[in-house]
Amino acid sequence: MDVPVIGARSAVWLAAQLHLFLAAFVLGAPIFVVICEWRGHRRGNARFERLAHETMKVVTIAYSFTALTGAAFGFVLMGPYNAVMAHLLEAYGAVFVLYVLLFFVETILMYLYWYTWEPLAPRKGLHISVGIALNVVGTAVMVLMNTVGAYMLTPPESLEAAGFWTMVNTATWTGLNLHRFIANITFGGFMVALFAAFMFLTASSEEDRAFYDWMGFIGNLIGVGTLMMLPLAGYVYAKEIFLYDATIATFMMADKLSGFFVMQGLLVSLLFLGANYYVWMSIRRIRGAEPYLGYMQPTFLVILTAALIWVIPQNFLPDLTTPIPLGVDPLSIVIPERAAFLGLMMAKALAVTAIILFTFFTYMIYRRAIAAGTLEWGAIAPQAQYALVFVPAVAVYTMGLMGAIRELARQDWHVYTVFRDVTPYWYATPLAHTSIMVGVATLTFFTLMAFIFWVGFKLGKAG
Repeated sequence: MDVPVIGARSAVWLAAQLHLFLAAFVLGAPIFVVICEWRGHRRGNARFERLAHETMKVVTIAYSFTALTGAAFGFVLMGPYNAVMAHLLEAYGAVFVLYVLLFFVETILMYLYWYTWEPLAPRKGLHISVGIALNVVGTAVMVLMNTVGAYMLTPPESLEAAGFWTMVNTATWTGLNLHRFIANITFGGFMVALFAAFMFLTASSEEDRAFYDWMGFIGNLIGVGTLMMLPLAGYVYAKEIFLYDATIATFMMADKLSGFFVMQGLLVSLLFLGANYYVWMSIRRIRGAEPYLGYMQPTFLVILTAALIWVIPQNFLPDLTTPIPLGVDPLSIVIPERAAFLGLMMAKALAVTAIILFTFFTYMIYRRAIAAGTLEWGAIAPQAQYALVFVPAVAVYTMGLMGAIRELARQDWHVYTVFRDVTPYWYATPLAHTSIMVGVATLTFFTLMAFIFWVGFKLGKAG
């Protein structure tokens, strides 16, 4: 059974990717929301209370779309890939039952948290406790589904002898949980920044512009702060894959998927460049901060240089088995000997470290500028808001690309070495095809989010 026009793989891919984008938002943003509500309550800061309330409104609307895309994913998967679903249900029946139960609990807590915001205003501690419970259950839902994802890439050596805990605690389960948990918070922070940019650019009052300027800065701060922890989580996850089966790691990082990691380096570099640009634009709205602007160009130069090092490959062949074409000088497809170090992992690790350290330096300069000058919220240039649109767009695209890498690492297996893919789509898609699929999913997701913002904050006011 196939899907007309786009094919079964593309249909499952798009449905799954949209669901994961929305799920990352509705799991990551509530952590951000509860912390902001608690901070606002403890310090009596109405801005944090408003930030939490407005963000939660977006999350509540997005939650319905998360359920819809999840149902669409399951529906498409049970058609062309019903044999895969049957295998996963047999292997993880108890996990899926628990997942459904926790999903209902999460839904109840989600709407309880949202609809009791005003009634429980005199009892903030109780309301925040509901939010904490929501985040605990949401994280448990994510962890449960990660068991299936980790199993498909790194199943236990002997399925017959594997007990329940062995099936859950597979080789990459811990690394995947760590990486996705941090990534969801990063994702939530950047989506809050995107929402703030949308509201700032469409605001009609100075008061609203000042609030959404501040909200965008907070969202970007959380996004960038957790983004700086993601490389470490990625290394932990990659190490687990390597220890499980070095051939998977080789296939990902040195063979057919190596070009994907070059593109990943480019995308993450753009994330940091965009985030730094936004902060330097933020410094410009601080009166008396002019002396600190001299650090801008050198900082950008260092980050740009480190980014270029990050994307330099060892050679320009598509995989390890491709022969050098006839008539082509072998030296023309490799990095010159004097610069060969730049293609090694050590150089890239140093480049990433430099990018993180100088991003941290940018925020330290921002803090010094605030201490030396006068901050005017709302006086920021519109270009900064465009950066807050650009950075989340790149973040979403990067998330989609890295998810594709993880799935394609199984090569021609549905479950690595256990359940072979014998469909017409058994092959690893090339980078160009993957980029288009991720781009379509990203554009669709942003269209949905724009609709959610409009319904939640513009349609009612227009009426």
